[in-house]
Amino acid sequence: MKQNDRNFLWKRMAKKKNTGSQEVTMAPKVRKAWRKRLGEADYQEMMVECNSEAMALLVKTAGGWVYCYNNWEHEKMTGFGQKAIRNQSLKTVLGEAYYQVYEKNADWCRESGETILFKGTASWNGEIRERMCRMTPVENDGQDFIVVTELNTKVLKDWMTKNHLATTRFDQMFQTHTATMLLIEPESGRIVDANPAALAFYGYSLEELKTMTIDQINTLSQAAVHDLRQQALAGRQQYFLFPHRLKSGAIRMVDVHASPLELDGQQYLFSVITDATEREQNAAALYREKELHKTTMDAIHDGVITTDAEGNISYLNPAAEQASGWQLADVLGKPFDAIFPICHEYTREPLTGLLAQVLEDGQGQEITVPTVLLNKEGMMIPIETSLAPIRAQNGTISGVVMVFRDITLSREKKRRIEYLSYHDALTGLYNRRFYEQYFSQKEIKLIHPMAFVMGDVNGLKMTNDVFGHAIGDLLLESIAKTIKVGAGSRNQVIRWGGDEFMIVMPGSDLKDAERLVKRIKEKLTDICINGTIEASVSFGMALKKSRDDEPGAVLKKAEEMMYQIKLLESKSMRGTTINALLAALDEKRAETKAHTMRLSDHVMKLADLLALNVEAKNRLILLTMLHDIGKVGIPDHILGKPGSLTDEEWQIMQTHSEIGYRIATNVPELHVVTEEILHHHEKWDGSGYPSGLSGEKIPLNSRILAVVDAYDVMTHDQVYQPARSHEDAIRELRDQAGSQFDPRLVERFINQLSHW
Repeated sequence: MKQNDRNFLWKRMAKKKNTGSQEVTMAPKVRKAWRKRLGEADYQEMMVECNSEAMALLVKTAGGWVYCYNNWEHEKMTGFGQKAIRNQSLKTVLGEAYYQVYEKNADWCRESGETILFKGTASWNGEIRERMCRMTPVENDGQDFIVVTELNTKVLKDWMTKNHLATTRFDQMFQTHTATMLLIEPESGRIVDANPAALAFYGYSLEELKTMTIDQINTLSQAAVHDLRQQALAGRQQYFLFPHRLKSGAIRMVDVHASPLELDGQQYLFSVITDATEREQNAAALYREKELHKTTMDAIHDGVITTDAEGNISYLNPAAEQASGWQLADVLGKPFDAIFPICHEYTREPLTGLLAQVLEDGQGQEITVPTVLLNKEGMMIPIETSLAPIRAQNGTISGVVMVFRDITLSREKKRRIEYLSYHDALTGLYNRRFYEQYFSQKEIKLIHPMAFVMGDVNGLKMTNDVFGHAIGDLLLESIAKTIKVGAGSRNQVIRWGGDEFMIVMPGSDLKDAERLVKRIKEKLTDICINGTIEASVSFGMALKKSRDDEPGAVLKKAEEMMYQIKLLESKSMRGTTINALLAALDEKRAETKAHTMRLSDHVMKLADLLALNVEAKNRLILLTMLHDIGKVGIPDHILGKPGSLTDEEWQIMQTHSEIGYRIATNVPELHVVTEEILHHHEKWDGSGYPSGLSGEKIPLNSRILAVVDAYDVMTHDQVYQPARSHEDAIRELRDQAGSQFDPRLVERFINQLSHW
């Protein structure tokens, strides 16, 4: 390096000596220029010379460590210039009492190959000084060197004092602050330190926490917690909401504010933790309350509309949207009165100012006048509605809520309920409640004359038993319609009971009543239900002659007369009903009459062989005629089915014996054969129906009919099978003797056939 350049640098750098920096820095452009001007070796020498720390270079020789170079700071401190210090031993430069520490550390530095730092003492310029010494091993061309840097202890002490003050302040804050604080190693999550507030919060001792990682406290997954620690360390995220588990096992939600912190050259995460459990619980409760409110508003059938303090729409629930035709998105923020005009139902005059009144005086309003709401399509919907103020926490009015109900359906239901309360549901006629309300009116009680007509349907129970209640109801409806038409609009027709009807005839006498009954009876002859059932009604009548006659007493007389007439008509009605049923059976099965005649011939001959008495023979003939009477209640598609019956169809077919039994029980003259009709399909071994009777528990006439009927059915064509030969039928009877049939009767019947 040229001397002029060196002198310039010394002057230039002299101003930097007392700045406290360890190395004089230059701008990159200046450094590059000086490298070019001075050369690489001179530049390196310049960097050493300009360093504010005392530096020297030791070399290992056969005699030990000797100096070979030092910089200007080292020269000032020791008194040895660059030329004077060369080849000088440690003992010469440091003094005999102090060189051994340096020599020992130099040897260790050379052997370990690592930079070391130690405290050393030397006698320089007649003054004993204590310094921090740093030794760094260097090898060049096989020669061992050590770079020695004597660090100024005053600077170090000043830095340590300053750092100690900062550390002390941090420690005081850490230890005394009421907030929970943790110091965490970022990579492993190990808890390095915890303040007393943290110990109190988590319930652990400091020793316990220092053996734990934050993953053992945070209930999130270990991977998730590690990822979030790295984000905090990098400064990408500093706030977190975590669920932390205390020593007691309780889970607390905590706010964590985490920031990177460097202590003694080591990176840590400094976390300030606040218990947020109550806040989060309140937030969750508020959310649940809002959801409950929303769910409630969404679920109720009443329409709900809310506005803000200016009367602009803020909310519609689904019921309001459906009733009005508007969607919330279409009307949000728009004036209520412009979207939902409310009018008087009858005058159609707008009811203005309702919302403004509530906003002004803060009083709720129940709209009592008949009201309609104009929907999106311009249709008027009848509503019941009320308005109430919405108050803020400070008591001010922040809006209005309107609750309304579309009463279109409720009005219709009300009308329907009122109708049903005074009308019979089946026939549509007035009911007994109407009668009571009708005669509760004083003006009605004063009317006279007034004829009362009572009617009772004949044979309804039998119809229900045989054909089912659906057919019975159809018969009642037809009779009710006929009576209603025959009575005209001037008279009141009432369904009095299950099979009873009453006609109230204001201003009419008994002759008028007789003419009305005659007219109705003529019309009833036109009724024929299911091609079989004819309508028959017995009528009785009585007259309210003066205003003093009580309607109840007059009605009772009409009932008494009706029952007398019913007794006279019932016997002929039963005969008519039986004949009608037999005729219906003939129509369902064309072979029934011929079949009955053959059966009658066979059973009478068998009865003679069995020496039955006259009463038993009469019952047997009656049974032969009526045993299949119950088939009138079996659908035609089952009776006439050419193929095999399904299980369901067969179950229906088996009910004909029970239907026949019910028919017979309704006719006193047939009571003698009710049991024989019920059991004519029982089998000797007990596998028959409907009761599973066996052996002689089956009535004798039923057993006789079973054998004869089976033979006749087998030897004549049926819809489901062709006729079989006499021989096949005999074989089948013998095969089934003892199982289906009484074996003694089978043999008697076969013997009888052989004599024909």
